[in-house]
Amino acid sequence: MDIQETISRVRKEYKDYLREKHPDWAESSLSTHVSDAFYLYQNTIALSFWKCFESDESMAAAKQDILEYLKHDVMSERAEERTAGYFNDLKMLKEFLDTKGGVRAYVGPEYDCEVTVYKYAKMSYDGALSSDDAVAAMCKEVPFFGETSHKLMVMLFASMMEGTRYTRRGNTETTIYFIAHIGQDYGKDRMVNALKATHENITYYYEQTGNKSNSIRRGCTKVAKDNNIVMDFSEKMFEGIIPKESSDTALTVDDTAVRYWLYAAGDGSVNWENDYDEGIMAIGWDDMGDLMQYSSKEEMRAKMREVYGGTSSYKNQVHATWQFANDIKPGDIIFVKKGRKEIIGRGVVEGEYVYDPTREHYRNTRTVRWTDKGLWEHSEQLAMKTLTDVTPYTDFVKKTQSLFDGESTNVAIQDEDEEERTYDPYTADDFLHDVFMEEDRYNILKALLLTKKNVILQGAPGVGKTFAAKRLAYSIMGEKDTNRVKMVQFHQSYSYEDFIMGFRPTETGFELKKGVFYEFCRKAAEDDRPYFFIIDEINRGNLSKIFGELFMLIESDKRGVELQLLYADEQFSIPSNVYIIGMMNTADRSLAMLDYALRRRFAFFEMTPAFNSSGFRAYRAKINNPKFDRLIATVEQLNDVIANDDSLGEGFCIGHSYFCTNATVTDDWMKSVVEFELIPLLKEYWFDEAAKVKDWSRTLREVVK
Repeated sequence: MDIQETISRVRKEYKDYLREKHPDWAESSLSTHVSDAFYLYQNTIALSFWKCFESDESMAAAKQDILEYLKHDVMSERAEERTAGYFNDLKMLKEFLDTKGGVRAYVGPEYDCEVTVYKYAKMSYDGALSSDDAVAAMCKEVPFFGETSHKLMVMLFASMMEGTRYTRRGNTETTIYFIAHIGQDYGKDRMVNALKATHENITYYYEQTGNKSNSIRRGCTKVAKDNNIVMDFSEKMFEGIIPKESSDTALTVDDTAVRYWLYAAGDGSVNWENDYDEGIMAIGWDDMGDLMQYSSKEEMRAKMREVYGGTSSYKNQVHATWQFANDIKPGDIIFVKKGRKEIIGRGVVEGEYVYDPTREHYRNTRTVRWTDKGLWEHSEQLAMKTLTDVTPYTDFVKKTQSLFDGESTNVAIQDEDEEERTYDPYTADDFLHDVFMEEDRYNILKALLLTKKNVILQGAPGVGKTFAAKRLAYSIMGEKDTNRVKMVQFHQSYSYEDFIMGFRPTETGFELKKGVFYEFCRKAAEDDRPYFFIIDEINRGNLSKIFGELFMLIESDKRGVELQLLYADEQFSIPSNVYIIGMMNTADRSLAMLDYALRRRFAFFEMTPAFNSSGFRAYRAKINNPKFDRLIATVEQLNDVIANDDSLGEGFCIGHSYFCTNATVTDDWMKSVVEFELIPLLKEYWFDEAAKVKDWSRTLREVVK
């Protein structure tokens, strides 16, 4: 049994309750109300989700927690409005729980299981029980967590007592309960140790994943304040730390549902007979040791490079080992494959991850109850990887299930294996060298993108928006990995069918084709590193038409939430590691203002001409051409006039990129820029002021003659 099963059960029964109480509600509305009722849980906002429903006072506190979260963590401009909506759904969920005799009776032992876990972890530390006996007792009294989880709780307790960093973590409620009761049972000094150890865990976890552990920090802040302990758990604790990954996501995929996995039992499934006989599934990478010792994929990657050599990203290997140890859970369905065309078995996962050092090979194991064994030819090519989560591909799951159940459908699953490549490194210093932007503004832009996940670079033509966008992505990735950056340009005819998926004509009829954003998100979902989707001329497309039902999911607090796609029986989400960078020209008078729906989903960063930046000054010094300097000075004067023109403004100023070139700056080159780029631009700006165009054209020509 898994603790998530309770959440899954409540969600299902609550949805049935709403369906009966509100028969006029559509299924999509029911799903939205259920999701919003669990907003506190999905975002780990409260220390205990279940205890929020205990009384009117606890409900009021939960409402305040939601408001504080939306204001300070999500930075929502509609925090109070959204809080009212979420709280209304929370009250409806409480009404449902009250019909079941109240939350304590309905949830059962899970309601306060942290008390039991603390008791046995304490006994182990005090020497009253051995570690193994304490874990065995936990497994018996708190079966919601697996054996591995209980072992980690014993280790976590000891680390807190000694004030040493721990790399694995418990849930928020257990962590804060441990800290508070260590203080009660052992005194203030030990409580300080526990807070110190947790402080180090939070900074370590942020460095590895980009997750700021907001709910744990809130709990630690309260404990420290209540006990007059001076320790800062604000965001200042992250200053100077650059996360290796950026996956601070508020909403996550529903981990309570059964997931489906495609699994190869060794190379060519040579181990299948043995797996079937022993009732296990097993993967290699034995030199990694116990996979639970790694707190992030980045740690796994570093270990693989150390053990197996090279500078490869080990993307597929890291993904498979992490999923095998952390993501697969009891109740999941395993399809065993052989090669790329055959399914040879099916089973149900029954056990937690176990590292078995007594096995000669394939020491990473899970127990599985194999239900089917045979040979079924699949109509589509199967992924080559050892382990693939096929849950999102609901059509594919139905197709594969039908091999056993006798039904028939026609679908495919994509294979995203790629040849590993190495890329040139690219740092923040490289960005500052290439892009004429001051360091403080670069840091602001980077923080905006990592926090909001969606940023629009806006400014006049020629300020280097497109040039900066890719280099911003490279600087965050730390390398020029072009496979993790995709760029498209929107236009008036761009559609959902181009972007997500749609039917396209073929020689024999119509075929469902996947769009560029769909493919990009599926690719990113298989990796833990950041991916960047760049949209040029974003304001030229109809965003509601292009994104369709996914428009909501680009919000930072909706990443990982799955929706049914329009053209396919498939659940789809935008991964938390996908960052969207849009560009728009503020001088484009042919376009209407962006609507509010777009504006609230993006942060807007103004890019201005960088003639006074240290980078451009260095560029001018390198050219060392007095005529070029006079031309720049004249353009700066022209920009002052444009900025103060009531019909134009700063958004129409001439950008510095007009004057950036790898070629030698000659008189002819400068004359060409003036004659064929700047003067035509002025004619467009002042189409009804011929005298002004004539005066400035003469001034510019005089400078470069």
